[in-house]
Amino acid sequence: MTARLVGDHELPMRVSVWDNPNSEQVLRAMWMQGASAALIAEALSTSRNSVIGKVHRLGLARTQSKPKTAKQPTRSNVAPLHRKKAKPKPRPSEPVPFLKAKWFHCRAVLDQRGKDGLALFCGETKALGSPWCAKHRRVFTVARAS
Repeated sequence: MTARLVGDHELPMRVSVWDNPNSEQVLRAMWMQGASAALIAEALSTSRNSVIGKVHRLGLARTQSKPKTAKQPTRSNVAPLHRKKAKPKPRPSEPVPFLKAKWFHCRAVLDQRGKDGLALFCGETKALGSPWCAKHRRVFTVARAS
């Protein structure tokens, strides 16, 4: 092993495991037998990544290729499924308990309490883009002055 001079210090040069011609032969033999990169690395006293890099640089392939799975047929000629969006069912305006409110119910809290003691929501269908029905939206919003 030779040394290199760094500043005033002499540092030993690192020798790669791949400098030894026997290492490449061991790698090729073990790889073709199906040994994992970790096993080969352990046998050569190097890292698994070093083995994987050398395998790629050498262009090695396994002797037996993995069996290919059958490709699933594509559904290119079938029209995609369109799911129907759930439309709110028109219901009479009756208050809805807090825990039973659905996404389409108006979120205006009433001055009443349900049987469970919790607040009640208005229960009308919400106006588009608002958490309230049209009636409560007019009550809760203020017109902007231009």
